[in-house]
Amino acid sequence: MEESETGVLDLSEILAATKQVSRAACFVVLSGSEAGRMYTLADDLCVIGRTQEAAIRIVGDGVSRRHAQITRLPTGQVILVDLGSRNGTYCNGDRIHERILQDGDKIQVGGTTILKFSYQDAIEQDFMQRQYESVTRDALTGCHNRKSFDERLPTELAFALRHKRPMSLVMLDIDHFKTINDTYGHPGGDAVLSQMGMLLREVTREEDIVCRYGGEEFAIILREEARDGAYLVAERLRFAIDERPFSFEGTIIPVTASLGVATWDGGSPPRPQELLKSADTALYQAKQQGRNRVISAPLV
Repeated sequence: MEESETGVLDLSEILAATKQVSRAACFVVLSGSEAGRMYTLADDLCVIGRTQEAAIRIVGDGVSRRHAQITRLPTGQVILVDLGSRNGTYCNGDRIHERILQDGDKIQVGGTTILKFSYQDAIEQDFMQRQYESVTRDALTGCHNRKSFDERLPTELAFALRHKRPMSLVMLDIDHFKTINDTYGHPGGDAVLSQMGMLLREVTREEDIVCRYGGEEFAIILREEARDGAYLVAERLRFAIDERPFSFEGTIIPVTASLGVATWDGGSPPRPQELLKSADTALYQAKQQGRNRVISAPLV
């Protein structure tokens, strides 16, 4: 930064420097299965891809495990480098190997995922995060909402088919929920739903997708989980619910749940509605057979 003729730093340069320091490098997903989600560049080097170790993890058509790399230089510049991905990395429509990113650049990885690069301050970051949460999350339980589930299930099935990996779906319904509402009122029922959402997110893996499907029913998408493994996950959830002391205004509320499991494990190309119907039928059987149990459906 240069001084003026009077030896005093120019005010505009001071403001520009301060603005640059306070604004973080961010990547906002514009299209794809996680549209609206924002990633902040926390490290000087990170990877975009579908591997679990990727800082910007994108599960979309045509995304490689290690698709591209982002490097932040000491000067503050951000460089995007393609890592030899199968389908290439594009910036503003041009296929690139390496590119210094400018504020507003649009990056495409795979077939449908587009991210926008920008510098944002803390207020802008908080606003974007709140917007994303309001669109994809259920306010009461903190789980993904039905809209998010409807978008993610076909995407996850397509991923499983493309990579020839199994995928399972667990449908969960709280037993006798109407009785809970009748006994403790809707505030008591809401307390149980909120605590249920917290429990399900605690017990499942980070890569699992926990959704509030509707009312007292939840859906959990289990990536790369075969039939036996999915059954064990569901049984672990059932046991955790049975053991958890749900409460409302100091009163313990006994809560159990019934669960149905459906798995696609390499058969004919899966359809979301077939997997959903299979899991829902298994859930109904669990209810019919006495509740507080897990039923696993035949392979889809």
